[in-house]
Amino acid sequence: MKVRGFIGILFLCIQIGLIVHARFIPERFFCWAPYDQHTKFQVFVSIDGKTLSPEETVARYKYKMKGWEQRSIDNIFSLISQYENTYGKDDNAQVTMIYSTNGHDEKKWTFKHE
Repeated sequence: MKVRGFIGILFLCIQIGLIVHARFIPERFFCWAPYDQHTKFQVFVSIDGKTLSPEETVARYKYKMKGWEQRSIDNIFSLISQYENTYGKDDNAQVTMIYSTNGHDEKKWTFKHE
């Protein structure tokens, strides 16, 4: 019985530690931390001077590229960066995102190749 209690307490302590950790990192993929950011955004992509349509941009990243994001906007930065550094690395895509988090002033994010 003591082993089960120890395992239960250890599990809860690990969960609390992960929640606290998630509050201090931009991406919050696997945590119980609340989604306290709401971001309005739009992504623009051009390849070899041709601007992709919204439909082509969604097909490229397999995720919405305009609208509201309830989670951290860093999740979308990460999604785009991962795609462009792997599958799209030879496309030389120019990616720009215009976004506003929690109603604040608009910001501009530009993907930079590694």
